[in-house]
Amino acid sequence: MQDEKIKTDVKNIFFEVFPKLSEDEFEWAKEQKDYDNWDSFAQLNIITFAESKFDITFSLDESIEIKSANDLLNCINSHLK
Repeated sequence: MQDEKIKTDVKNIFFEVFPKLSEDEFEWAKEQKDYDNWDSFAQLNIITFAESKFDITFSLDESIEIKSANDLLNCINSHLK
């Protein structure tokens, strides 16, 4: 899968999980603590959507370590290589 396509898909996951998030507010390094509504349910949705989209499975440790869009991107890339 091409890097730009993966990045677009990751961004779209964030826009789906956080429907009030605008394109201007999205930042790759923005962390979980910087989102008002990134709770355990949002975390579960991010993980589930990514696993489904990319046909991968994250370990529990990986799921816990994802705290930004960049973390999710890096985790996905580690599974696709």
